[in-house]
Amino acid sequence: MAVPAGTDRNKTAVQARTGVNKETGGGAKARYRVDLSNYHADCDANYLRLCKLMPELASNQCWRYQVPGGFLEVAVLERSRYTTEVSLQASAEPGSRGRNWLRPPPITVRLYHDARMAEVVAVDGQGPVGGDGLNFSYPNSAMHNEDERQQVNRYLSEWLAHCLANGRVDVELTFGDRRR
Repeated sequence: MAVPAGTDRNKTAVQARTGVNKETGGGAKARYRVDLSNYHADCDANYLRLCKLMPELASNQCWRYQVPGGFLEVAVLERSRYTTEVSLQASAEPGSRGRNWLRPPPITVRLYHDARMAEVVAVDGQGPVGGDGLNFSYPNSAMHNEDERQQVNRYLSEWLAHCLANGRVDVELTFGDRRR
């Protein structure tokens, strides 16, 4: 996802990655602060992208799309009044040896319908992403960074944009007795 020029999004990303803050003289590592506006923007965009990938969410249970080199499967794990939890999993095309190492890990996403936001809650079956957000120390047992939650939501944003741009619906059409 391209970042418009003139925004502070690039500056904060560089500061979070390098630990260098130009405002403190460049040498001291500033305390990490969550950029809520960018985080919420990513979650809002993820919600809209997932809604495009999951038409008729209230009645369907799963969707399958063909993407270059494999398939994307989206399945509803849990439904409640205001939230829906879904799993996104990619798989390689049958017979494509050696491509499984490029497969993204399964991602569990919770959609908040009242807020119209989608947030990653687990990656590869391990969650919560980024720990509880309190009393952060590094290194930690899960080796999560301070901005782990923001990173996985940005990754999901990029992955969904790729799927929307390159994916095709995987459907079977039946004409009389023949399937296509």
